[in-house]
Amino acid sequence: MKMRSRDARRGRMRALTTAVSVVAGTATGGVLLWQGYQWALDRFVYSNEAYAIRRLELRHEGRLRPDQIRQWANVHPGQNLLALDLDRVRYDLELNPWIAWADVEAHRPDGIRLTVWEREPVAQVVVWRFSVGDGRAWPETNYLDAAGFVLPPLRREWVKPGESIDFSFLPQLVGLDGYPVIPGQVLRHRMAHAALELIRAYEWSSLYPLVDLDRVDVSGSHLLTGMLRQGTEVTFATFDFERQMRHWRSIHDYGERHGLVAASLDLSITNNLPVRWRTNAVSPESPPPRPAKPKRSPPRHV
Repeated sequence: MKMRSRDARRGRMRALTTAVSVVAGTATGGVLLWQGYQWALDRFVYSNEAYAIRRLELRHEGRLRPDQIRQWANVHPGQNLLALDLDRVRYDLELNPWIAWADVEAHRPDGIRLTVWEREPVAQVVVWRFSVGDGRAWPETNYLDAAGFVLPPLRREWVKPGESIDFSFLPQLVGLDGYPVIPGQVLRHRMAHAALELIRAYEWSSLYPLVDLDRVDVSGSHLLTGMLRQGTEVTFATFDFERQMRHWRSIHDYGERHGLVAASLDLSITNNLPVRWRTNAVSPESPPPRPAKPKRSPPRHV
């Protein structure tokens, strides 16, 4: 019995030793194979001059400088195309709030194409910024695109020579007191989004070159209040903006024909003449000029 027990223990030890040897050998072989694979990958792919970037194509029609876009992309001639993380390049580009969307394509063996779409501001909003350290406070003008994405001030060094960074012609949203306006994030405010739809309808209407929408008050719960630079107050519903633009144009043309200036009009009403004319035909003193409104075009890509 004792002999059989010792033989059994020896057999189990031999089996265990064999299993450990097989596992260790397999692991060692795997490590050696992995190291060999990494060496070959580095030697024949990542260090291969045939895959060094020599052609960097940048499609652009926008205001941003091409060299600034390349700097944000962090792509340089000589980098290995196959080692380049294309998703990382796209992510780095889209970190800038003024870039809406980026596309990065590799063209083997040595080319890369960058396509970038800019955000186009449609409104401005003045917010107060505070410095916790010294207690300073200052007003800062931010911008909103049509989707409500908040854009910080555009830096002069980012744009091409001759491109304007003056967006003071854009309508200003007011009535957001105390509401967080954070660059790089979408403004979550129902009435502000309605105001942006209103502004887009105004920009694409025949009224855009005729009247100057200066600001839109979004503090109401159901109605928007616009103010023209000429002093006319306009009340809007938060829907059916095309109809309101047509009605507004009819009132504007009537006033032009009869030499009348509107003091206020209510376009949220559909079943009567929602206008109050000034008692005198003389319009208030014209405000100081500001940059001319550009002709609106579809969103552009860079």
